[in-house]
Amino acid sequence: MRAKRDRSVRTARMKQATHGLEEILCCPACKGDMELRAPVLTPAGRVKSGIFFCPRCREVAGTLTNFKYDFLFFDKAACEAKLRDRKGQAAQVLPYEVREETLAFDDPRLQMRGAWERWEERYQLSQGQPGDALMFRGEFLDASVRLLKHPWSGVARFSVDGKVVSEVDLYQPRWSEIYWFPIANDLHPGPHTVEIAATGRKNERSAGAQVFFHELVLTCPARDGEPIAGPAPEINRALPLFPVLIELMKQVPAKGRILECGGGDRWLQDSRYVNIDCQRYQLPTVWGDVLKLPFRDDSFDLVFSQALLEHVPDPFAAVQEMCRVTKPNGLLWSGMAFLQPLHAAPSHYFNASLWGIQELFKHTEIIETSWFGDLSFTIDWLFKSAGITEQLERQEYEDLMGRIRALDRLVSHEALREVASGVAVLARKPERGKASGG
Repeated sequence: MRAKRDRSVRTARMKQATHGLEEILCCPACKGDMELRAPVLTPAGRVKSGIFFCPRCREVAGTLTNFKYDFLFFDKAACEAKLRDRKGQAAQVLPYEVREETLAFDDPRLQMRGAWERWEERYQLSQGQPGDALMFRGEFLDASVRLLKHPWSGVARFSVDGKVVSEVDLYQPRWSEIYWFPIANDLHPGPHTVEIAATGRKNERSAGAQVFFHELVLTCPARDGEPIAGPAPEINRALPLFPVLIELMKQVPAKGRILECGGGDRWLQDSRYVNIDCQRYQLPTVWGDVLKLPFRDDSFDLVFSQALLEHVPDPFAAVQEMCRVTKPNGLLWSGMAFLQPLHAAPSHYFNASLWGIQELFKHTEIIETSWFGDLSFTIDWLFKSAGITEQLERQEYEDLMGRIRALDRLVSHEALREVASGVAVLARKPERGKASGG
């Protein structure tokens, strides 16, 4: 009886920790049950970290790292070593609850060494001089940083308590973008020092060795009365959600579940919402592969992807997986490129016409198909991808696009379907044993 009660307590704690995801998670490879081993718990029973082990595959399948589910980037050998070291040991319980804290570029608690300068009221900038460093000393368990990658960027070094933990090449050709980099996780409780330093080295293609620091993100002790939740405000650093998706989300029951595949760096303040992405952005709930979703069959009321399917090598398999995890009679929505030019994120494989996207979803009940993107939008994107903007003066190009945008009113929505930027489908997963009507 006591063992049963203990299991119930553990289950309740796991539900509190994972917002119910423990009920629907499975091994991405075999779809079997997983065991969460070597857990790190907060005093309230929230599971902060652990290792997912698949008994059927007899190997580590993923990790829970600082409340993030990782089925792609984890170090399997390090996890196996940790399991051996902690075999037979009880769960580690932290001495305090935790919260996330962000130190912006202008936070007075940051210590600076060398020649840093404020840039555009968004960054601290080092020109790459060796010895330039930003430091913070305080009590934290996890540390990550957001830095700018651009054509003039160099190599940055991360250290914790005086020990170098990693280096990152911040060079990125053609455009600038802020990236998130994890530095350390699950440090022992107590004060630590984290340092972000310029090395003076750079990619051979980079025009400089600059380091642009945007913000430091820490997991810190939550004192009495402080909130202990994850990133509280809704954050969207990806494409805006299409209006149709916002309306579809309103139809999902309060206790339902919503899955976005390939949502990018997006966090929605909605307990029903789960974002899975294959890139190591800061905000997704799960890092995983849409071709091997780590969720049980029939888990979500609504599954959608926005600008994803052109970026996967097998869109047919991706749609099959999305449909597998959708509940019978649940809804699926996907939009993908039609006449859009190459946009690698990180790769671009296939575009589709309306016929093509219907073929991807032919095993479902297709409710409607649609298309989007004004003709001028597509032409502008094509011109920019072809380098036209680099050949013309800015005003000359703006005048040209002004004349082209004026033509949009001559293109009816029906005519646009032949030259649309993208196409979309809304479908329903049939009940078991019921043939689709698509």
